[in-house]
Amino acid sequence: MKLNEIYQGNSLKLINQIDDESVDLIVCDGPYGVTSNEWDRVTNIQEYNLNLIKLFSRVLKPGGALYLFGKDDCIDFIDYRPCLTLNSKIIWYQPSRLAQGRTNYTNNYDLICYFSKGKARTFNLDAVRVPQLVELEHRLRCERVPSVANGQYGKTKFNQDGKNPGDVWGDIKQLTYKSKELISREVLNTIQKPEKLIERIIKASSCEGDLVLDPFVGVGTTLAVCKKLKRHYIGFELNGDFVEITKSRLSEIEMEQKHRLFA
Repeated sequence: MKLNEIYQGNSLKLINQIDDESVDLIVCDGPYGVTSNEWDRVTNIQEYNLNLIKLFSRVLKPGGALYLFGKDDCIDFIDYRPCLTLNSKIIWYQPSRLAQGRTNYTNNYDLICYFSKGKARTFNLDAVRVPQLVELEHRLRCERVPSVANGQYGKTKFNQDGKNPGDVWGDIKQLTYKSKELISREVLNTIQKPEKLIERIIKASSCEGDLVLDPFVGVGTTLAVCKKLKRHYIGFELNGDFVEITKSRLSEIEMEQKHRLFA
């Protein structure tokens, strides 16, 4: 398959055309199995995701990464260990969601499962640091602890550039009807993710020139971020309208880049 292209069709079939161990990072924001949308109708989301993991394992390079989006049960009761290593379950916390639950607690987060093929080869912490929200007095007191000051935890000292974002991401807000980057109200909350969210993933687990696969492109946010961050990409999308939207987004980014280059 050619790099930096979006292919229209069924991702479960198209992925068979990708060479073994050729992809550095996969960003998979596919079906959740929780809505009535046709693209989201999955009989058993766990079995569906296990099949995806098996397919992804073949095309990922050793040390390559997969970020799989879903709800809290998206990988429950399945054995993914023969294929990939689960490093973290990241909580993307969205406190602005309407709390409509009347018989149970409303779900206020999405799960992002961070896998790698063996030990992760790339984790660019300095590219994704976030501000230290800790009082100076408390920070200094913690750094005086012997195991931090002179021991094995010395590298955990305060870093002026910020800290590891951790596995609960509450600093990146979901899109709203007023978001400038929103493509259409029809894709709000179900299809389009904020660029900042995808940017953190791509910066952390890939480097310039790496190949990123998005098997469920939607309106093209992952591919757009890849183009801005100088990553190669391959994308799959079944919906022809979304394919055209993505191509338009990519063309606009290319025009902006050329304008800056010759300005």
